[in-house]
Amino acid sequence: MALALAGCAGGPRDGSGQVTAPATTDSYSVRVGDCLDKLPSESADALPLLPCSSPHYWEAFATSTLTASDFPGNPAVKEQAQQACDAEFEPFIGLAAKKSKLDLTMLTPTRETWTQAGDREVVCLVGSSTGNITGTLKGAAK
Repeated sequence: MALALAGCAGGPRDGSGQVTAPATTDSYSVRVGDCLDKLPSESADALPLLPCSSPHYWEAFATSTLTASDFPGNPAVKEQAQQACDAEFEPFIGLAAKKSKLDLTMLTPTRETWTQAGDREVVCLVGSSTGNITGTLKGAAK
């Protein structure tokens, strides 16, 4: 799932950077450790950020930066993002992505954000398309 979003607030955070209340944010403001509600189906104007103590669907567990100077195309971006997120999944969850019952998705640059905003960041998300996760999934081993 590729989502490229811009122009929204980063959300209410405490001094340690933890989200303290539901908010709408853009993909540029999602940080490792942030939790999100159900994602928009494709592209959207905003992402629903939630405190991880509230029931949520997704947790940002890693980021990666793509290095190509020219946009390599959506299939190549997705493949590179998948490889980066797969590599970070097992150290975070404690189980390889292919063996996990959890879902893996990512926020990736689009041609527009790549060329207009210099966006190269991939945000790796772990969770469940059915939601109802409370707290972090770090070390969940499922």
